[in-house]
Amino acid sequence: MKFIDLSHTIRHGMPVFPGEESPSVVRDELPEDAGYVTHRLETNMHTGTHIDAPFHMLGDERPIASFPPELFAGQAIVMDVRGLSQVSIQPGWEESFRKYKVVLFYTGHSQAWGTYKYYHEYPEFDVSIAEMLVACGVKIAGFDSPSPDKSPYGFHTVFLKEARFLVENLAHLDRLGGEENILFMAFPLKIEAEASLVRAVAMTD
Repeated sequence: MKFIDLSHTIRHGMPVFPGEESPSVVRDELPEDAGYVTHRLETNMHTGTHIDAPFHMLGDERPIASFPPELFAGQAIVMDVRGLSQVSIQPGWEESFRKYKVVLFYTGHSQAWGTYKYYHEYPEFDVSIAEMLVACGVKIAGFDSPSPDKSPYGFHTVFLKEARFLVENLAHLDRLGGEENILFMAFPLKIEAEASLVRAVAMTD
């Protein structure tokens, strides 16, 4: 059994989605004889690898802490969509979606992490994909990019309803190639907010 970390590291001043504030991760100044070390974190909930709850879009104000933990894990499939700047429904997707609670879209865009391109030239997913995911009962959709869409955020609006979640800024999806039994886990902080930082992990045989 293997555990594969699918998360980016949170660092002080790291790049974030345009319009958001970079996180502050600082070591507290303590007396020399304190005997311990502490750090302080100030961050937007959408920094790095994170999970969006329905509250992220208008209309559902349940904080992510209100959802039970079992909703944040499930059997997953990885869909390889590398090389596409505009992603539309592919043959066979509907059948695959119906078999899994979690669908992870491998765009390869995480290779641009830390560059201007990452947050400004990411692939966009057609809203019809969100509609198909909902119709097939998928509860979590994940992306190795900042977002599946751009303003006016049609994909988010369609998918983020009821008890469905989006995981963004995933990393290392290439390490799941060829794996057939994948348990995906992205547990949020128990926090009264519309989203949360996560340590996303895949467990494979």
